[in-house]
Amino acid sequence: MKKSITPLMSMLLIGLVVGSANADAFNGVYISTNLGLTTTSSFDYLGSSTDQGSVCDPIINPSEESRRIAGCPTEGTGWLTKFENGSGITSTLILGRHFEGTGLSKNISVEIEFSYGESTLDQTQSIRSRSGVARDKLNNEIYRAQEHIGEITSLTLFGNLRYNFRSGHKTRPYLGVGVGFVKTSIYGGRIWVRNNDWTQISTGSTLPNSEEVRRNLAGTTSSVHETLSDSAPTLQFFAGVDRQINDSTLIGFRGKFMQVDTFDATGGLDVLRSHEVPEGYASKREADTLRNFGGAITFTFVL
Repeated sequence: MKKSITPLMSMLLIGLVVGSANADAFNGVYISTNLGLTTTSSFDYLGSSTDQGSVCDPIINPSEESRRIAGCPTEGTGWLTKFENGSGITSTLILGRHFEGTGLSKNISVEIEFSYGESTLDQTQSIRSRSGVARDKLNNEIYRAQEHIGEITSLTLFGNLRYNFRSGHKTRPYLGVGVGFVKTSIYGGRIWVRNNDWTQISTGSTLPNSEEVRRNLAGTTSSVHETLSDSAPTLQFFAGVDRQINDSTLIGFRGKFMQVDTFDATGGLDVLRSHEVPEGYASKREADTLRNFGGAITFTFVL
């Protein structure tokens, strides 16, 4: 996808810049700004880490022989959290130019668009098992496993190609497509809390030092509060209508859709089982297909 989007965006940006660099630099140039609402669709938030099972943690299980019996080192773990949609504000600044000419070309505009969007989720959801030792942990060791996302923000830069219907009339509907880049940031955290009663924990029950392991596990917590960001190429589709107020001002409405196919970031932990996180620990967060819908009132000024 990167290989296909990057050249297209470059062509649009070059066309806008070159087309504005002649003697009639401001002929057909316009600036638009808008403020409106945006919605982020529901999504699955996947997690994976290099964390080994609790019985392989030397602080929880100090016996090297016992760790060897447990088959340490073990494979990493994976988990899944489902989040519902969130909503917030979006603001956009656009520099555009209408092409001059005859036929279809007189209805074409190119734009550079910069926007900021912020969707507030403020949701706390239960973590579900997906793979590795997380399945066993959630079955017996942990009684509270939750993840929270406060908000999701996006910064975007697009090169747009726009087709204007009824060009030259006071009411001007249009359709367009944009290629560009989006930086997505997710603000949140998660917590894993073990049972306070060591007799209710079955982790390590077959080990020779079973009671020691379960007592050391009881009441411990793993937690993190983090901001994760990722940048990726993407497409957007938009449609709108403008109404001419006077020779230099238009007011209208613009709606758009953007899809981020992949969000992939590296995170960590603040505390692992109530002790410092060992060197080499790593976690990965992924969100598959983040969709954004937005709508805003626009003000356009023709230079």
